[in-house]
Formats: sequence, structure tokens, C-alpha cells
Amino acid sequence: MNIKLKRNISIGYAYNFFLQLNITSAIWVLYLSFKGMTLAEIGILESLYHITGLILELPSGALADLKGRKFCVVAGRVVELVSCYLMMTSNSFFGFALSFILSSAAMNLNSGAAEALIYDSLKELGEEEKYKKIWGQLVFAMSIAQGVAVLLGGILADVRFLYAYMLGMVVQTAALLLSTRFTEPPIHNKDIEKDNEKNEQEKLIIKQVKTSIGVIRKRKIVLYIILFSALLGSLQTTVFFYSQKYFFDIGFTKTMIAVICATGSLIEAISSKYAYILESRLKLKGTLITISAVNIFALAGLTLFKNLSVFFYLLTAVSGGLAFTILSDYINTEIPSEYRATILSFDSLCFSIFMICIFPLFGLTADYAGFSATFGVTAIIYIPVMVLLINKLIKQNRKDTAMSIKSNNVAN
Repeated sequence: MNIKLKRNISIGYAYNFFLQLNITSAIWVLYLSFKGMTLAEIGILESLYHITGLILELPSGALADLKGRKFCVVAGRVVELVSCYLMMTSNSFFGFALSFILSSAAMNLNSGAAEALIYDSLKELGEEEKYKKIWGQLVFAMSIAQGVAVLLGGILADVRFLYAYMLGMVVQTAALLLSTRFTEPPIHNKDIEKDNEKNEQEKLIIKQVKTSIGVIRKRKIVLYIILFSALLGSLQTTVFFYSQKYFFDIGFTKTMIAVICATGSLIEAISSKYAYILESRLKLKGTLITISAVNIFALAGLTLFKNLSVFFYLLTAVSGGLAFTILSDYINTEIPSEYRATILSFDSLCFSIFMICIFPLFGLTADYAGFSATFGVTAIIYIPVMVLLINKLIKQNRKDTAMSIKSNNVAN
């Protein structure tokens, strides 16, 4: 079993590489625009994606805890293949909407499950302290894959959009085949095993979600880190996707846009790989402030300096790599394995809530006021929310540290 669990790590590198080899990630906004969708309609489609995530995220996480991480990961790749086919063949808003809904369902099945599979494999091996470094290397591999993907996608899209989507289906098929090679790590939870034997799946899911929410309520720092992570994730995702159209409007070709996005992915990969070094020096407070400041500075630059827009866009990639690795480790160290996938799914749920609100509003504003003004408005909205969350995190961290010291003194 130990050999198979160790193999999960190497399979995880390959699987996540192909998972993030998303050939259409840097062109789908341009593709939908080419198909006749307005920025507002594109925003609505992305909102449908996240509304689906909002509905399915916690149940899918609980399903991963109950039916198995591998089951959900494999199922997610099958659903994604159907979504890719619909994206290629649709010519209407309804067809694209169905594709986005299925793609979201596929991502929900994967999110939390794939991450929990790696962490619990390490935990079973007694090597969970290696997670931060391994996850940083995984993010590095994923970012490299994303960079390669956006470059290929841009080049193919300059020839014909359809070629990019065809290659995307081939890549997703490879990810599906790799996902079947995972080994399910054992989860030591007697109550869950007993309930499973009774086949009370619906009651179990409700129980799993309620218990996981209880864990979050007891460990409020997890809630604040999740909210901060979701806020940053929604900011970076919005900038990444709408920048496709922004750069196209100011005269860049699809290939040039792909090169910019690929460069951003490379920078994100490097920052994620060495994120643990920054965190060890700045600690929680310094890390959160640094990441937030870089994001706000980047948005301000995109608002005021169009001729330096590529530089400021790349700054968002730096903070993205740092945040993804560091915040993932903070969350995982605070939650028990038997509820890990469910709580990690709550992280994705919060991200979806932010995206449902921000993405369509950004598109609608950009349709009428232009991109520069919209970047500025976004910065103004994000600043007070970031400040509030950072204050909450710092206060809760001090409180938890004080309680931990007090408990240790009593024990001694």
C-alpha cells in the first residue's frame, strides 16, 4: 500500500500537469466574442459556471469524503470531456451555458478531492510535513502546463479556434486516463465507515457538511483564510480572463496575448515554487499584506498606465503563485483529514460567490466604461474588503496563539 500511495505523488504531478494544460484558457473570452457574445453575456456565462459551483461544491466535497477521492476525480474528467464537445459544437448562448454548467460540475468533482488525495496519501505515509513543498512543486508543474497551454492555444487560435478546442479534448482524455491510476488513501474514521455500511448516503452527506461547518466555526482562522483566498482568487481570475479582450482591443494578436499569458504562468510557477521561503520570513501578517499590496498596485497600474499594462498584468501572476501555495498550506494544517475535502470545497464555494458577483459586473462595466476605468473601480472595491479580512486574520491568529500557549501551560 505504501508503494502505491507514494506513486500517488508522481501520478499527481502528471495528472495536475494535464489538468492545467488547458489549451483554451487564454482564448475562450475571445472565442465567445468571435461567436457573437457581448462582454456582459460572457460575464453571465461565467456566473452560471460559478452558480453551478455554489450549488454543487459542498455536496461534491462530501461525496469525495464518502465515496472516495478517486471516484470524484475520474467522474470529473468524464464530465469535462462532454463539456469540451459542447463548447466546440455550440453556436448559441444556451449551448454555451450548458457547456459552462457541465465544466463547473467537472471542476467541483475535482476540487478538494484531488488536493485531499495528495495530502492524505502523505499523511498515511507519515510525511504530511512535506505537503507545503510538494504542493508548491505541484503548483509549479501546473503553472508550467498553463503557460504551455496558453501559448499553444493562442497560436492555434490565430489559425482556427476549432483546432485549439480539438487539442483540448485530447489533453482531457489524457488526464482521464491518468486519473484512473490513483490509489485511494484510507481514511480512519469509524463513524463514517459504519454509516457507509448502512448505506445511509444522503444522511451522511448532510452530516458531513454540518460537521465540517462546525469545524470551521470552531477554527475561525480557517474561515478568514478561506475568504481571503477566495477574494484574491476572484480578483486574479477576473483580470486573467478579461485581459484577453483588453489586450486584443489595444492591438495585440492572439499569439501575442498567448505569449503574455504564458509568461504570466511561468512567473506564477516560479513564485509558487519558492512561496514557502517568503512565508517563512514574513510570517502570516507580512505575507498577507505583501500579496494584497501587489494586487492593488497592479490594478492601479492597469488603470493609469496602458503602455505598461503587460508589466502590471504580470504582477498579478506573482501574487497568484504566492497565495495559492501559502494559503492552501495554512488551510490544510488547520483541518482534520476526514473533513478535508468538504472544507476545501467550501473554499471553492466562497470563490464562486465572489465570482458570481464580480465577473458579470466587470463585463457589464467594461462594455460601457471601458477596461481602464473598470480596473480602477475593481481596485476601489477590493481595498476595504482586503483590509477588513487581514485585520480579522491577524486578530484571530493572535487569539489562537494565546490560547495554545495557555493550554500548553495548563498541560505542563
